[in-house]
Amino acid sequence: MSIFLGCDGGGTKLALCLADERGQVLGKASFPGIMPLRESKDAYVRTLRGYVQDFLKKADLAPDALAAAAFALTCCGESRESTAWMEEAVSRALPGVPFLVMGDQVAGWCGALGGQSGIHVVAGTGSIAYGEDGHGGKARAGGWTVFYGDEGSSYWAGVQAVNAFFRQADGRMEKTCLYDYFMELFHLQDPLHVAGAIDEFTDNGDVAKVASLQRHLKNIWDMGDPVADAIYRRGAAELADLVRALMGRLHFEVPPMVSYSGGLFRGGDCILVPFREEVEALGARLTQPRFGPMAGAVGLAARDHVDRETLLSIMEGVDRYEASTHADGLSV
Repeated sequence: MSIFLGCDGGGTKLALCLADERGQVLGKASFPGIMPLRESKDAYVRTLRGYVQDFLKKADLAPDALAAAAFALTCCGESRESTAWMEEAVSRALPGVPFLVMGDQVAGWCGALGGQSGIHVVAGTGSIAYGEDGHGGKARAGGWTVFYGDEGSSYWAGVQAVNAFFRQADGRMEKTCLYDYFMELFHLQDPLHVAGAIDEFTDNGDVAKVASLQRHLKNIWDMGDPVADAIYRRGAAELADLVRALMGRLHFEVPPMVSYSGGLFRGGDCILVPFREEVEALGARLTQPRFGPMAGAVGLAARDHVDRETLLSIMEGVDRYEASTHADGLSV
């Protein structure tokens, strides 16, 4: 019975999952996320190698029991050294085991589209899109970091919301309920005090906390605020522009399926309705994600070793396990 190891490794959390070709999950564990940009080479390699070895030991499996492994890791390919570090860590942890290393957006694509050709858009703290055309073509767009790009992300939406508050405070934009909402949220008597209040609210610009402002933008949208609606529509257009770019770089014989994931999309109609309109205007088809990124990571390990029906069965089994456990610790 072939066993596959998948890794979905983001900056916040790194998850490992073992599944066999029947779709039975043999173990899963979550560890703190690691990023090459925050670690030295020795620290990164030591930590990732240790995660894998510890997981297999607790699962009572030797590396040679694995048919293949796939590691979908944040920052892969985003520096001259990052991919080499990742490959070194995995090769040391899994000697002799066939493995793949790629960006974490690839696991999102594989899971959401069941490994079929198409484009997957992620709009969480940052934004990125990845696509494969079924003829060997692979490409990504976006993901240039929240400081220089990542338009349409939750971070971007949070910044746009605060900028709208500034404009309304100045009189450059007509006041809407957005203005009153932020005055209350930040406990302001004078709008000029907002800069200090925002620093306090976001722990001096912590990226995740700036991105969390998007949830307040959603509350403002629920009130019927036209400025909030305009921000989401601009965000949808930015995300659709990633799709347009990939459609131009890849070769799809039919209009591609486009799927999505990330915190921004969990807002529902505020972003999904305009995003669907934008995607359909490009001639593509929006589809709900089929499986999650953990299923996608295991699927990436298995897809060159099993047939299509078995691959879907494996990913379905992992996704069902994920939905039933939500476990952050080790379960074997």
